[in-house]
Amino acid sequence: MKGRRSDAGEGSLSYIAVVLLIAGIAGAVTLSGVGATVVGDIRAAVCKVGDDDCETEPRVFANNPPSEQEWGNRPTDPGQPPPAPTDDERKTGKEAADRIRDYLGSACAWWRVWKWGCDGTRAPRDLLAGMSPGEIQALFDELSDAEIRRLLREPGVVDVLKLRADAWLLHQLERIAPGSIEPNFTEVYEDEKSDNPATAWGSVPNARLWGNGGQPSLEDLNQGGLGDCWWLAGMGALAQTPEGRERLRNMIRQNPNGTYTVTFPDGERVTVTPYFPINKDGNLSFANPEGQPPTIWPLVLEKALAQKEGGYEEIVGGDPGNGMETLTGHDSESEDADDVSREDLQNWLRNGKAVTVSTKDEGDVDGKPIYKNRLHANHAYVVKGITQDGKVELYNPWGYDHATLTMEEFNQYLSGVDISSFE
Repeated sequence: MKGRRSDAGEGSLSYIAVVLLIAGIAGAVTLSGVGATVVGDIRAAVCKVGDDDCETEPRVFANNPPSEQEWGNRPTDPGQPPPAPTDDERKTGKEAADRIRDYLGSACAWWRVWKWGCDGTRAPRDLLAGMSPGEIQALFDELSDAEIRRLLREPGVVDVLKLRADAWLLHQLERIAPGSIEPNFTEVYEDEKSDNPATAWGSVPNARLWGNGGQPSLEDLNQGGLGDCWWLAGMGALAQTPEGRERLRNMIRQNPNGTYTVTFPDGERVTVTPYFPINKDGNLSFANPEGQPPTIWPLVLEKALAQKEGGYEEIVGGDPGNGMETLTGHDSESEDADDVSREDLQNWLRNGKAVTVSTKDEGDVDGKPIYKNRLHANHAYVVKGITQDGKVELYNPWGYDHATLTMEEFNQYLSGVDISSFE
C-alpha cells in the first residue's frame, strides 16, 4: 500500500539537504583516500532518496585491448620504443590532456566517478578507453610528472592503460610513479640477506609465452630467488597433465600491446606488463625463463599472483595444494606422505591428477644426509612419475637438483602429498 506523497517543496528541500550532506561526506572520503567505490555507493543511495534515476551519459569504459586495426604495426617488443605520434595523434592527445587537466582541477575530481555538475566531463578512464595507443602516448607527452602521478591515482586509469598503452610507455610511467603499474618487490629481502635482490624492472629479449608446440611444460620451471616453490610446483604439476595444460593456457591472454591478462578461476582478472624484477647485474631475480627462445609463462603467473595478493613478498612461503587450488578453482586432496603407497601414486597419475609433495623441516628429520645430498628441507616438488623399478621421480621447481626416491624414502622423508582436482 502506497503512503501519501510528500509535498513537492518539502521533498526538494530534503533532497537538497541530503545532497549537500553527501557532498561533504564524499569530499572527506575522497581526500582520505578511501576511493571511488564508496562514493559510488553513496551516490546510488542519494538517487533513491531523491526518487531520481540519476540518468547520466552512458559509460564507454571497458577493459578491452585495442583492435588489430588500432594497434597497426606498432612494436610489441618491450625493449623497443613505440613510433612517435602522428600530427593527428598529437592533436588528439593535447585535447585529451586539456580535458584531463580540467577534470583534475574541477569538482569532478572530488566527485570522481560521479558526473553531477561536471558539464558532461568524462572520467579519465572513460576518455582513455576511447583513445588509440598513439593518442595515449601523445597525451602523456603533454603532461608533467606531477600531473601523471595524479592521473594514475584516478580509478580505472591504470587498468585501461595496461590494455591500451604501449608497454614502453607503461615502463616509463612506473619510473615516474613507482608502484602505480607494477606490484611491489622491495620488501622481499628485508628480513634476510640475499645475493639476488631485485632492484629494477627489466624485459626478457625474444621471449615467447609458451614452449615447443605452444604448450606449458614442467621443464619450463626455474624458480630463481623468490621463496615461492609452492606456487611453481603447483604450476608444474598442472603442466604434467592434459587438463592442467589446458587450464594454464586458458588462464593467460596475450594482448596486442605485449601485456598479459591472467584470469583466475575465482573470476579476478589481472593484467601484467612484460617486465620482471631484475638485480643490479641485469639478471632476473625471481622466476627465470627456460629454453631458447625463453619461455615466460611461469614468470607471468608468478607476477600475476604477486599483483593479485599485494606484492611479491605476499607469495613467499605457502602450500602447493593451495597453489593448485588457486590454479584450478577446486579443492585439492591432501594426504600424509607416510600413508601413501606406490599404487596410490600410480592411480593418481594414471587418472590425470596433478600431484605435488612437500619435504619436512630439516629439524624434523632423523636421517638428515638425504636432505643434504638429494632433497631440500621445507621445499615443494612435483611428482613427475614412477620409474620401471618402482621409484618415485620428483621434479624440483628450481629446474635442477631433482630426486628419485624409493617408496621407503618417500614415506620417511616427505611430509605431505597434495592431489589436484579439476572438478
